[in-house]
Amino acid sequence: MRIVPTYNSEGLASKMSSIMEIPLARVTRRRFADGELYIKIEEELDESIVVGSTYPDQGIIDILLTHNALKNAGSKRQILVVPYFGYARQDSMFQPYEAISAKVISDILYERFEKIFVVNMHSPEGMAFLKDKGIEIRAEVIIGEQVAKDDNDIVVSPDDGFIDEARNISRVSGKEAIALEKKRISDTKVQISIPDDIKLDGKRIALVDDLISTGGTILEASRILKQHGASKINVYCIHGLFISGTSKYSGFVDSISTTDTIEGPFSKISVSNLVATKLREYLFL
Repeated sequence: MRIVPTYNSEGLASKMSSIMEIPLARVTRRRFADGELYIKIEEELDESIVVGSTYPDQGIIDILLTHNALKNAGSKRQILVVPYFGYARQDSMFQPYEAISAKVISDILYERFEKIFVVNMHSPEGMAFLKDKGIEIRAEVIIGEQVAKDDNDIVVSPDDGFIDEARNISRVSGKEAIALEKKRISDTKVQISIPDDIKLDGKRIALVDDLISTGGTILEASRILKQHGASKINVYCIHGLFISGTSKYSGFVDSISTTDTIEGPFSKISVSNLVATKLREYLFL
């Protein structure tokens, strides 16, 4: 058996390899002159664990070509770990005749892999598309451990949508959890308010969310929290895209910590142990 990283999950795959004592496969990846991806597995192997996110789009192509190359290298058993499942937010038709992208990607992966492990899928509906092959890995525990280490006073969810997960984080960290009230104005603009009975003067805030994309929600929440007397705001999320950068948080956010589902400068918390544990349970290692 080998662990096979795609281009966007090399760091996580390497950590998993060390924890599980399963070697990394030798893979050659390069681009043709027209930008198309070339993949070759440099050894024969019988079983493989592919690690790769479906974000950005080229991650999907990488997974598909890696699967085919592994099949040609003799791998009769292929398991997939998806640290971040891109396209999961479109999990139903919100308007007539829309593509349900979560289902499309899930169907493609379902046809090819024995089992598909996903870290914090966007919604239960998204996991349902993977049917009997999908296993979700929840990362709230390791977020909670980091929240406790950083000596926060209270766990805050920017809206009701993440409050159950925030409560799980609070149970691990031993801190109270509350939710702010959010009204979405557009794709990039939100309006956030704090419930009248919540007092935040001098509090060190752990502002938690599952995904930071453009960061509009986190920025507005941080601004409001500071206005209401918060002394410090530490931001934690599972999947950190930061499409619009992070400079805009200056003056509002004191620190940012994400997991390494999407590898970047703020990936201070690793899901590698969580993933390795779930894989061991499945493989009986």
